[in-house]
Amino acid sequence: MNTDVQIPPEATAMGGGTGEGAYQVDTMDRDTNVGRLVHRVRHALVTHIDSALASIDLTAAQWMVVIYLAEDLATTPAELSRLLHYDPGAMTRLIDRLEKKNIVKRAPSDADRRSVVVTLTEQGRALYPEIRPLIIDVLNHLLRGFSQTEVKQLENLLLRVLHNA
Repeated sequence: MNTDVQIPPEATAMGGGTGEGAYQVDTMDRDTNVGRLVHRVRHALVTHIDSALASIDLTAAQWMVVIYLAEDLATTPAELSRLLHYDPGAMTRLIDRLEKKNIVKRAPSDADRRSVVVTLTEQGRALYPEIRPLIIDVLNHLLRGFSQTEVKQLENLLLRVLHNA
């Protein structure tokens, strides 16, 4: 993933104090501020992903676990929790559901007896190549009417927000 953040010089002039910045208490619009819009976009994204993944019996919450395991980005519930910003208890329940669907399996860790390793089952590995086209369709649907330049600009702006977080 390319996470280079391009910050124009004028952007560094905005401070973080009460009287500085993009928003002011008396002028911030309740419905169109960035926080509200990001929340609404996330809700739309999750709703569309849930709908698209229903055909392969996955949810928006579950698909990233399959991706992270398939791409060897995580192997333990703790790593998945950290990478996906999930509470450890919620991750345990999510893995429980994936295990019941025979998509993942747990095994004791060879390196640490107190830990478990989560791996994809054969069925889980078979799902991996099916997920990406479905997610791409959702993203393209939500970004219809955007030029490639606008998509790259949106990506960069969101990366800048994450960089500031």
